[in-house]
Amino acid sequence: MLPYKALCSLGSALVLISTSFIMGVFYSNLAYDYKILFQPASVTPEDFARTLQHYQFLNEVGHPLLYILAFIAFLGLVGHMIRLYKPNEDLKLFEYASLGMFVMGVCVFITNIKTGIECSLTGNWGEVTENQGIAVIGSSNIILLCVFFGVILLQAGLWWATFDLDTRMQQFIAEESAAANKQQATTSKKSKKAASGNKKTN
Repeated sequence: MLPYKALCSLGSALVLISTSFIMGVFYSNLAYDYKILFQPASVTPEDFARTLQHYQFLNEVGHPLLYILAFIAFLGLVGHMIRLYKPNEDLKLFEYASLGMFVMGVCVFITNIKTGIECSLTGNWGEVTENQGIAVIGSSNIILLCVFFGVILLQAGLWWATFDLDTRMQQFIAEESAAANKQQATTSKKSKKAASGNKKTN
């Protein structure tokens, strides 16, 4: 059975792998969203049509690909649960924050991106125009990437805090051991001197 510290390392790996994979999937959408979001003055109807066609194509991908994405997200949740089983009391708020941001990213996908992709196929954009709806999908992609990047930053901070704590503990134990050995050597030396003095007296 692995010690809990090793399981925590496994949990961190699952979180980082899952987060990085999901970010890669949605980062690829920026090739279509960037011009619409950040260069609105040069956007043409063809740009909107190309982006709309991209999201319509995404809506038609096979279910196995969606199941794989869901499984990867599930692995990230499992990783968080492993780390939260016995959290460090000084760091548990950061652990909860990482989990909260991960769940928030999943919610952004379900409520904004997935719904928007479905609207791109049905043409029912609700209270916004088609172009506005496409821009909302692109903005949601940016939000999702920022949220998951926050997860990576928190995990990096947790790793550094744990590493620094372990280093300090090892240094403290080494100093205490050296001090104890020095004290023992001093005591032993005094005992030998006392024994030598008693022999001379006798």
